[in-house]
Amino acid sequence: MYSDWTSLRDEIQFNKANLSVLNKFPEAVGKDVACSVVKHIATNLSISNSCEPSNLVTDAEVKWTMEVLCYGLGLPLDQIDTIKDCVSVYCEWLSALTSPKLPVPKPITDEPNPYAQMMLHHLLNLFVPRVGAVADLVKRQALLCHRVLRTIESVAKESALLSRDTWETLLKFLLAANNSLLSPPTEKEDTGLSSYDIGDHLCERVLSVLFELWLLACQKCFPSPSLWKTFRKMCIYWRHHEALITQWHRVNHALTARLLKFMYGPDYPELVISENDEGGLLVPVEMSNDCIAQSWFRFLHITQNPVDLAKPELISQTPMFLKLALESEDVIDPRQHECLLKLPQIFYKAMRGISIMVNAFLGISQDVKEENILTSMSFISSGLSSRQSTTLGPSTPPGQRKLGRPWVPLPAPLTQRVKSNTTISSKTSVPMPQCLPGLLSLDSRPPLAPNRPKCNSILHLFGAWLFDAALANVKILPVHRNEGQTYRRTNSLIDQSRPTSLSIDTSPEKKSMSDNTYESGRAEACGTLCRLFCAHKTGEDILPAYYSRFYFALCYGLQVDDNISGPVLSNILFNSCDLLRVDLAGVQILVPHILNALELVLKDQTPKFRLCELLPSVELRKACVHLLLSMLCLPLHFRDLEIKDILTPEATPEHSVSFISLKQRITDLLLWALQIENDNTNTQMLLGGLMLLVQDMALCEEAEQTTIQPQHDTSDHQVHADTSEDSVASNQSSESSYAESGYHRLPAHSNENDTAYGLFGQATSLVCNRLMASWKQELSTALAAMELLSGLAKVKIAPANMLMCKRTVKWICDFIVYQCSRPAQFHSKDLHSMIVAAFKCLTLWLVEHSRLLYDKECLHNVLEVVELGISGSKSQNKASDPPKFKGDKDFQPASMRVKDAAEAVLTCIIDQVGAFPPPCGPESLFSLLDEKSLLKYAKGTGLPENGSPFRYFVLENSIIIGLLEQPLGNYEDPLPTVTALIRGPFGRHAWTMQLRHSPRTGHRLSSSKSLLSDPGRPLPMDTLGVKHGVKHRHFPDSVDKVQQTMADKSIPSLDSLVTDTKTQSELEKLRHLIEQQTQYEVNISRRNQVEDARRPFPNQATECKPPKMCQEFQTARLFLSHYGFLSLEALKEPSNSSLPPSLVMLDTSNSNLFSDLELLDSIPSRDSDTVHVFYVKAGQKLPQSIVENMSSRQTVQPQFIEFLHSLGWPVDIGKHAGWTGHVSTSWRIMDQEDASEEVYPRGTGGSVYDGRQQVLYWADVMSEIAFVVPSSESYNRYLADPNGEKSPQLSRSSVILTKPRSLTFESQDKLRVDREPTGSLSDVPMMRSRRGRQTNLMGPDTKVFVVWLESYEDHENFPVGELLGATRTGLEQYTTSVSMPLPRQPEKDVFIIFIHALQNGLFRIHMQGQTGKLTMAIPLVHGMVVSRRCLGNLVRQTAINICKRKRLESELYQPPHVRRKQKIQDVLKNYNMKMEAPDFYTALFQDVGKE
Repeated sequence: MYSDWTSLRDEIQFNKANLSVLNKFPEAVGKDVACSVVKHIATNLSISNSCEPSNLVTDAEVKWTMEVLCYGLGLPLDQIDTIKDCVSVYCEWLSALTSPKLPVPKPITDEPNPYAQMMLHHLLNLFVPRVGAVADLVKRQALLCHRVLRTIESVAKESALLSRDTWETLLKFLLAANNSLLSPPTEKEDTGLSSYDIGDHLCERVLSVLFELWLLACQKCFPSPSLWKTFRKMCIYWRHHEALITQWHRVNHALTARLLKFMYGPDYPELVISENDEGGLLVPVEMSNDCIAQSWFRFLHITQNPVDLAKPELISQTPMFLKLALESEDVIDPRQHECLLKLPQIFYKAMRGISIMVNAFLGISQDVKEENILTSMSFISSGLSSRQSTTLGPSTPPGQRKLGRPWVPLPAPLTQRVKSNTTISSKTSVPMPQCLPGLLSLDSRPPLAPNRPKCNSILHLFGAWLFDAALANVKILPVHRNEGQTYRRTNSLIDQSRPTSLSIDTSPEKKSMSDNTYESGRAEACGTLCRLFCAHKTGEDILPAYYSRFYFALCYGLQVDDNISGPVLSNILFNSCDLLRVDLAGVQILVPHILNALELVLKDQTPKFRLCELLPSVELRKACVHLLLSMLCLPLHFRDLEIKDILTPEATPEHSVSFISLKQRITDLLLWALQIENDNTNTQMLLGGLMLLVQDMALCEEAEQTTIQPQHDTSDHQVHADTSEDSVASNQSSESSYAESGYHRLPAHSNENDTAYGLFGQATSLVCNRLMASWKQELSTALAAMELLSGLAKVKIAPANMLMCKRTVKWICDFIVYQCSRPAQFHSKDLHSMIVAAFKCLTLWLVEHSRLLYDKECLHNVLEVVELGISGSKSQNKASDPPKFKGDKDFQPASMRVKDAAEAVLTCIIDQVGAFPPPCGPESLFSLLDEKSLLKYAKGTGLPENGSPFRYFVLENSIIIGLLEQPLGNYEDPLPTVTALIRGPFGRHAWTMQLRHSPRTGHRLSSSKSLLSDPGRPLPMDTLGVKHGVKHRHFPDSVDKVQQTMADKSIPSLDSLVTDTKTQSELEKLRHLIEQQTQYEVNISRRNQVEDARRPFPNQATECKPPKMCQEFQTARLFLSHYGFLSLEALKEPSNSSLPPSLVMLDTSNSNLFSDLELLDSIPSRDSDTVHVFYVKAGQKLPQSIVENMSSRQTVQPQFIEFLHSLGWPVDIGKHAGWTGHVSTSWRIMDQEDASEEVYPRGTGGSVYDGRQQVLYWADVMSEIAFVVPSSESYNRYLADPNGEKSPQLSRSSVILTKPRSLTFESQDKLRVDREPTGSLSDVPMMRSRRGRQTNLMGPDTKVFVVWLESYEDHENFPVGELLGATRTGLEQYTTSVSMPLPRQPEKDVFIIFIHALQNGLFRIHMQGQTGKLTMAIPLVHGMVVSRRCLGNLVRQTAINICKRKRLESELYQPPHVRRKQKIQDVLKNYNMKMEAPDFYTALFQDVGKE
């Protein structure tokens, strides 16, 4: 910098202007003269009582007197009073430069500058150390020096008369004084303070005055290049003083703070300089910007290369060190001087100060005072650890230690066992408190400034020092040594050009081993470099040479062998969270080294090496987890791409490894870290990473169409559970006993985690074990575990691991049982939230793996837990206990939330398990048929002219059933037919039932008429068989064999009674008539037989015919009767209860009933969420520009279109039966006659899914979600109607609730029913009822944004507030009550998932939103790097989980089936026809419309 200028060092050192003429005389003569003259002059100073003008009136008189004063200032310290008088005289005379006092001689007041220059030369004698002086006199000498410095400082600041020569003399004086005091090595003797102790007394003060006045001179009289060069040269002799680095950085930081203000503006994050310690007053306010810049750069390099502080051999190569070594008998090598023991601390402070400046340029807000306090605390603790480690022994073998340097403190043992380290430290160390303010934390780090300078610019300034410091005293491997190279020695004693940051110092004399004495400063340099490179902006270029030096330094800093340095390793890991996710060129070369370091940290709860003192182990593990999450997708993404190891010679086989070879290590490390992690935040991050790993591996195998066969048979018939009684009793066991129960992980195999099948089993087993053992009392961790298990339930793995699925369901059931069984004092909202989440997770597992319910044991466990959730107790606590029936148990659920969740599981088992998705698709769990749809196909002419043909009843206060007695058009059979619309808490279902007395056999299904037609008489058979002449008797033949008794003979015969002739003739006449009649009947019979033989068969007149079939049935009565609802008990109101009867008829004459039924149908059976997707081009900040990006495919990246389609499937608003993103168009289907074939725009970048015509939709059995991509049209509509008073669907005038086109009937005989208008679209669901009563609450309207960034830095400028109004869903007004008006949702309550596409094909995730205990949803975690395969899936899962957690946290949320149930009760209350039993039966027998 100053190579063309001459240094003034020799002129200052050998200047004789401070020699007096009295030095020519004997010492006694000079002493007497000086004492006499000075004493007389001192009596006439302004401090005395009587002050008179000086009698020195000529120039010669003044100069002679000054010769005496010059000699007096150099007297021995035993003449301290004379020296004090000399100081007083000169301090008085120097006032001539400001405001002259009366005793000042006239020649000095007339021309003060020449005399002031002479006085400065003379005062230099005061700062010369006196050999052999006692400690008390040295202290008094120091006080006089302080007085002189104060006077000079005051004159320099206040005087306006200083000439340039005086300024140069003043600066030379300060340089000479500092050199006189600071250049000798400081030392202490056993007897006390030595003669050189004056330097210790004045070191801080004399340096501060030098730097302050030099900085003042830059503003008033900028020093010449020669002075700057002299200053720079002489600082070399003072570098063994810590105060030099302190004052150097004090000025650097003050200038940097001013520099940032005018370079980057007042809004740039400030480097706070406290004015209490005068730091804020260092830089004059009047100093120009150009002067600040020039001064800042010169002061920055005033001490030359600070890395030389780590080289005692250079620091000790000064004339004073060499002189002391020659004169002393004890010191043979200058490097052995004891003052060099402070070099590690000085080196650390130097690098810490540089780190503060680098942070300031990066835009990290800092307070210099606090940073200095933390720096001192850190090194004090570090020094304590080093002293303790000395007693424990060195970490390197004796044969590898350097000899001849016994003063070097031995490094701490870095590879000791945790147990032994803990034992020793407990006796000898004072641990750092974890709550110490200032401890480093990832979460508290301020963000970087968006307009920060490029990395190249900062590296040009500080790169040379940081790269050298990162490798200070590091053992360079032989592979990196170039024996033919001319080594660059940064010898500060030789004037050389400024070293560039592109050169590497590989001097051979220090490379025999790694010296960890200076590891604190080296760690600071490495951490600064990591922060600097992690500040890389999107698209920013960094010189390849900087990349190579950085990777070179990190490879050595990440070593985990014998050369490990704990502070360096921990600092690198802590500051490298973003290293693998900022698009650094070639950064993948560090992956194996980072993985080695992560294994060292994450596999033990307590690191086996010494950390940076201000870095808690929890924060270090968190940083390591961030790095691990950044590399999870690398093996499957890069696969066989090789990574060269720059620390290994090319000839060795380990020189290169492939990414795929690291897959097993990364997987094992993730599982191991999750096994031992205790911090909640770290655990949730690891759970998110585990979900990413399983999902990515499963999708990769699916894409490759590989089917991995299980290593053991897991067929359904072998799926079994532990049926012992201990398995039931273990639910309430302690944590330790649970870990020893029968639910252990599956046997581990060497390659078990290589496949998605094996990893799925490992993941579920590990998570479930830890959930029961450690996480069951931590709300946030338990919720994250449930989210992971829910995600694993949806992972498609072939073949399915049914054994592990069954075990997982058993674990979830055990978790619910444990939580429900906890004592009452532990029951809280958080506990019940965990139980509710577990029930929802259980539902997903049963739906996704419906075969589990075919297992008897699994079904028993699930239903037992459902029973526990609903009633609060089990029927059997043990298998041997007799079952307790429902009526015998007390209804005491853990809470109503738990009861509702258990009821939802039970209903899902009955309705959805094995039947999802339904025939109409996953868009709706309801039947899409309603009254209007059914009446179009109703058959018959008995429909009422007014009212509804439906009869409505309420069953058990929870189900509304509408019965239509007219058969539908596709049924021709005249059977009793009833169509039932069943509206319950879990949806609307349509059933058509017929009363049949014959089954629907297979061969009759094709002809429905044959079921009820007349079968006719059977056809006669040709063979009549043998006719037997059997005489029919009234009594059996055995009667004739019975002997008659006297009683039998008591009745005489007819012949015996006839005695006269007249009676006999009458009897004969009667017999004759009988015979004639008999003959007549025989003839008639014969004639009839002949006629019958002639007549055709069968005879139509005599043939039996069935009666006419009944065409009119009272099927509603039959239905209620056959199903047991129609009874006298059902019509009675329960005693001592306000509940209505079990069977209630609704008033269909009230037209408001049908409006309320439509509102009931508008309450979905699932939770509905909305996500708005945006695309931000580089540098965009305006909302209008952002929404216009999606209007064309050419303005977005191709990956964005692919990502959109992976979120869900497109649906048409008018034909969609589910959630559409706005309540006005949701759960409605446009009628065929009203629907028009609209032309959708093509070639858009996603704006077609803006909610006007289409949206992206996804649903499962638990929730449905709509992804809306706002367009410029929708945003302009918001600008035109910011209050949302108009309909959000401007293109549609009405939406009719009816059947979809896919549901058609075969009958052509249709009865058209006039449709009544449904009203305006403002009549949205969940509206206020006509009585003004507030309807049920839907919970929080959670805003979730997904923002695709072309430039990652744009996430800081995303206009959330301006876009918030354009994302209305219509739910905003239904998330609170009347007494709680809804304020505008603040921006901080919006959850944003930022996605940035990296150049390597992966995607970086940035999460923004609340960070409460319930809002850190997984699987996506802040900073995670995700593959292209699973990006859409994970974004969708995270959005759903965020909304689920917000609902769990909300006090106002009610599940959908609870809202439906309450609506049903409202309908019952409003339209109940209270009738007695006779009236009810009478109305039931009457036709519809006549009652």
